[in-house]
Amino acid sequence: MAGGWTKKYTTPGFKTADIPSLAGKVAIVTGANTGIGLETAKELARKGAQVYALARSEPKGHAAVVEINTAIANDSSHVKAEFMQLDLASFKSIKAFAEAWTVLNSPVDMLILNAGIMKSPGEFAMGQKFSYGYETTAEGFEAHIGVNHIGHFYLTKLLKPFLKQGSRVVAVSSGAEQGAPAGGIKFETWKGKTDDYEDGVAYGQAKLANILFARELAERWKDAGIEAYSCHPGIIDTDLARYMLAEMKEKAERKGAVAAFLHTALMAWHANAMFTRADGALTQLHLAVAPGVKNGGYYTPIALMEDPIHPEGGNVALQKLLWDKTEEAIEKALGSVA
Repeated sequence: MAGGWTKKYTTPGFKTADIPSLAGKVAIVTGANTGIGLETAKELARKGAQVYALARSEPKGHAAVVEINTAIANDSSHVKAEFMQLDLASFKSIKAFAEAWTVLNSPVDMLILNAGIMKSPGEFAMGQKFSYGYETTAEGFEAHIGVNHIGHFYLTKLLKPFLKQGSRVVAVSSGAEQGAPAGGIKFETWKGKTDDYEDGVAYGQAKLANILFARELAERWKDAGIEAYSCHPGIIDTDLARYMLAEMKEKAERKGAVAAFLHTALMAWHANAMFTRADGALTQLHLAVAPGVKNGGYYTPIALMEDPIHPEGGNVALQKLLWDKTEEAIEKALGSVA
């Protein structure tokens, strides 16, 4: 699960200096207002790509493009990044973005499906179960599968007319894919909280879905010259774990001063070991631009192709079923509000 995650022991297999000129290319990055999404958008723009930074929050999205454009201002080849609003928890927002893109009528060379939510990476990673974070999307999907997988699936399908020969779709998964249910995907948990709900299992299911989605997209759209990949970017110092860390701190403080001290010490060590955000963006940047990337491949830090840990990660029948079930779920949700 760690996959070369510490600053001390990681030897980069890909560097930002390896990114070629991207002049004339167009990139969309979801969740580009923070973390590795922001770093990814920044480096693509630095190399000359026209980058559209997508975020749910307009103030945060606008602040992100100011940061990107300021960072690349001294690069002669740069073009300014632009913000566009997108809330992956809302089909209405996704459709509105797609309609705005249709007006823009621009081809998409790189579609980086980076945004995501995580309440917990699971008991296998943290040593304890969490079930505090159950939420739903506007259409009633459990939030992890709804945002991380279904929202990105719907977005990608709507953008297909703008993907072309040579376009790349990068689905950002996680080593937490191994924490998915034993069968890989439990479709019955997509709507309605079950008695055995656990945040980490729900997150793991969504991250395994990212891998299966990329593999099936690679197969279905290969005749159009569109490629897709997925990756575990590493364990990174980002805002992704903010909900879980607050919950863990509160739990430790309830147990007393000793537990609170041990928790603080552990978190300090953990923070020192994690990837920086810049290093955490390298694997998805590699997939976006590097030659020789395997269509449908799953990559771990930094830029290493590996097999998913979950035994269903290579299940071709499941990836096809996931695609069909996701289309059915979207059609049903759209029909219910028509």
